[in-house]
Amino acid sequence: MMTRLWSLTASTVPVAAGAALAALDGKFSWLMLALTMVCGWMLHIATNLLNSYGDYMSGVDKDVETTSDTCLLTGLFLPAEVFRMGIGALIVAAALGIAATVLSDWRLIGFAVAGVLGAGFYTTGVRYKYWGLGVPSVFFLMGVLMVGAAYFAQTCTLTWPVIILSLPISCLVAAILLGNDLRDMANDHGSDIHTTALFLGKRGACTLFYALHLLPYACVIGAVVVGMLPCWCLLALFTAPLTFGVVKATHDGFRQNDNARIGKLCQMTAGTHFVFGLLLVLGLVVALLCRP
Repeated sequence: MMTRLWSLTASTVPVAAGAALAALDGKFSWLMLALTMVCGWMLHIATNLLNSYGDYMSGVDKDVETTSDTCLLTGLFLPAEVFRMGIGALIVAAALGIAATVLSDWRLIGFAVAGVLGAGFYTTGVRYKYWGLGVPSVFFLMGVLMVGAAYFAQTCTLTWPVIILSLPISCLVAAILLGNDLRDMANDHGSDIHTTALFLGKRGACTLFYALHLLPYACVIGAVVVGMLPCWCLLALFTAPLTFGVVKATHDGFRQNDNARIGKLCQMTAGTHFVFGLLLVLGLVVALLCRP
């Protein structure tokens, strides 16, 4: 429960996408994929652990009835234990980042440092999530940065197609956190923090939530039209019914004040992100296999 292993699809998709595009561009190493993938997982796990610690210590998680992660509230773990586990995961991630840098390009260390700092200061130290920067930071760290790092580790360069490829993934992973913020608005409002949803207000947060779900389709279609991504990437458009379901659940949930529907937005978005990313990666692999 503390590590939230079920959430690792959010860090699997960007690394797989960056590596798949690198393979399409003619450069791929299974070892480098393994290093970057596990590094991404460890950064994600570290963020989850330190987020639980930070939310507990800041008073955000104070009620078992309204908190999804109850391990600290029930005394299953002590705060210091969770903090040490989070730091341990960061150390492992840093070690893997260094190993990948040694085998690839010294500039890759910049990606690793950004990832470690982003995970470490999310809700501890600087605690930038509580400044309303959670959604934009996740957009960059678990979208643009992870896709770019996975691609750079394989090719030692960055191109415009990899940046464009990262945008739909960035939008949907940011929407996962925003869905979580929308669910927790009432609880967070009583704490001394400012999430992105609280900063924007209910209407503004819902508008951004819709945009983050719809923009990925425009990105993929536009990238295919201009030739930056292969036409097989249009497979991701088959997730449109999933997106429609999330948008409808959001609209109906807030219109009817249905907390049950609002509470499912995070999970529904995570599912959409995974299937969208899976089809996007599949499109890149099929394009590679179909190459003469």
